[in-house]
Amino acid sequence: MMEDIIKVTKLDYVRLNGIISSIKQFNKEASKEVSFLETELTRAKKIDSKKIGAEFVTMNTQVEIVDMDTNKSMTIRLVYPKDADFKKGNISILSPLGSALLGYKTDSVVSFKVPGGLKKMKICNIVFQPEANGDYTT
Repeated sequence: MMEDIIKVTKLDYVRLNGIISSIKQFNKEASKEVSFLETELTRAKKIDSKKIGAEFVTMNTQVEIVDMDTNKSMTIRLVYPKDADFKKGNISILSPLGSALLGYKTDSVVSFKVPGGLKKMKICNIVFQPEANGDYTT
């Protein structure tokens, strides 16, 4: 089975690799928690922030997703760990859902491991993407 190509901005790639390096250096127990994100970044195509399509999930993108099992829709924002706040819909890139969403585009179905098995979410709509709005540094 061929994997979908995911695209990340070069800036997101550099920042996220910095976070991964820090975690691996200072928090050995959490190292395995970032392995999925690390794998995703390794296979991602790196794109200049000004050239990434508006349909791709980048850092700080607000995205509408649907749970493929329950058909429940939710709007979340993909954020760096320091900005995570589940009650506000700010999902950390280090969470299984956050790592799964990065780099995919509208109409993609992403899957990730949860304690009960495998969860699938469909990306229905990009509500806000910083790069599409001229913000190439957030």
